[in-house]
Amino acid sequence: MMMRVINSTQNVLPEKIELDDVVDRELISLMTKAPISPENFYLTGYETISFKRTREFALETVISSVVPLDKDILIVSNNSDDLHIQKLCNMYGVSNSILHLPETKEKLEGVVSALAKKQNYSHILISSDVNAPENRELIRQLANELKKTSIKLIVHCRRSAMELNEVSKLNIAYMICNGMSSYISSVVLACRSQLVQSEGISRSFQFDLYNYWQRTLYSRKSGIKPMAI
Repeated sequence: MMMRVINSTQNVLPEKIELDDVVDRELISLMTKAPISPENFYLTGYETISFKRTREFALETVISSVVPLDKDILIVSNNSDDLHIQKLCNMYGVSNSILHLPETKEKLEGVVSALAKKQNYSHILISSDVNAPENRELIRQLANELKKTSIKLIVHCRRSAMELNEVSKLNIAYMICNGMSSYISSVVLACRSQLVQSEGISRSFQFDLYNYWQRTLYSRKSGIKPMAI
């Protein structure tokens, strides 16, 4: 698979950032059983931005890039890396709070409803081993409640990625995960409609997801088809 190197420009990118043109077949096979070629992956309604950088780099890029300047992000408490994620948010000037989720579905519904009424939260970020049964169920419950609101869900996969049909079904806006090959270290799977809305709001030239997405489009054929989702 061909790797393009994004060359830095003065006062924009201080170093070379390597991006892959399309998501690799190994990652596609992990996320879906459907016969989707890398070149046509965008037809799912999702886009992939693949970095030859650590998952931490991908996480920072999402944090810097997707929360509107007048909105806040909620970080789900997990007693693992929530404080680290909060530190990253603070580093990029992203207003944030740590959210302790209740244990019952009924209480979760009340919490999400109250958050939606405040109208100052744009995203909730949850970081976990997404394929552990208890974590997967928590994500499903949270995502289903968020569908009733305008708050979008960001999932940071600490181990393997979620399946694409699950990501789409739960209307997950962004999923951050490890790459599946030696030349792709991390991947951001992003809902295309959400990527479009992220234009111009990144707090950092180097960590600008919209900019990286646009650069991956340079080699795409001009006659693209309508999205399948």
